[in-house]
Amino acid sequence: MGPMNRIGAALAIACVIYGYAARPAAQLLNPEAPVRVGHYHLNVTSVEEHRRFWVDTLGGTATKVGSVEAVRFGDVFVFLRPQRPTGPTRGTTFDHIGLAVPNVPEFTARVVARGYQLTVGREIPGQAAPAPPAPGTSPVYGRFSYLVGPDGVKVELVTNMEPNPPAIAHHHVHFTNPQYVEMGQWYMKALDATLRPGQTDFFFGADLPGIGYMLNFFRWEMKEPLVGTAGRAVDHVGFEVRNLEEFCRKLEGKGIKLAAPYRKDPALDGIATASIVDPWGTSIELTEGLRP
Repeated sequence: MGPMNRIGAALAIACVIYGYAARPAAQLLNPEAPVRVGHYHLNVTSVEEHRRFWVDTLGGTATKVGSVEAVRFGDVFVFLRPQRPTGPTRGTTFDHIGLAVPNVPEFTARVVARGYQLTVGREIPGQAAPAPPAPGTSPVYGRFSYLVGPDGVKVELVTNMEPNPPAIAHHHVHFTNPQYVEMGQWYMKALDATLRPGQTDFFFGADLPGIGYMLNFFRWEMKEPLVGTAGRAVDHVGFEVRNLEEFCRKLEGKGIKLAAPYRKDPALDGIATASIVDPWGTSIELTEGLRP
């Protein structure tokens, strides 16, 4: 890629990011939406190290769901399962968890000061990780940044420009794939999402019904092949679904097989679950009734 193409790509991604950086954590506006992000399930080497990152550094709320340690960002949970992951999020079809904060440069500087590293957005051959941003000086990292937490979990911070925004909130989920368009289309089919205008030669976006901005997809440009998520630092993404049993029947009618069938176990305190795996190996859990 030549210098002008690199500049053009940087401006393009900045436009894409700016287009959603001003958006709040939209799913909080409609808790009755038919499908919304409900949780992320992490395999962690140390629950204490992850609490230090997710709670003490980022500002999430420590909680439990049943006996499982978790951190809450609004209505989205990050589950911490004490099991050594087989690898980081990088190299899998899941790219990062998107969170929104009022002031990205100041927040990022505090996170970096606690020993966590900045990283790049989309993976481009030869691309190096950026230096820590100086508040108010970077035309790009003044609005968003990418960080790596324990066990190589990647997080993006975007700017929440709503009046009186919370200190931090969930914002979006971001996948990656050489077939990023096909991947986005599969999720549109599975989750009844709709195409978001503004796709580029490396970015595809889809909106959840009643939610809006939530699903993003990057094109993977590195030579090494991607793997699925099971066993990795982010093991799977969970979507909370209204009327899950009927939703599962509709999935099967669309030709999408269930990896685990619908079940409702009294031991789970009324939570119903099912799971699917996308064609590229991304594990997805579907729940109904998830709560602290």
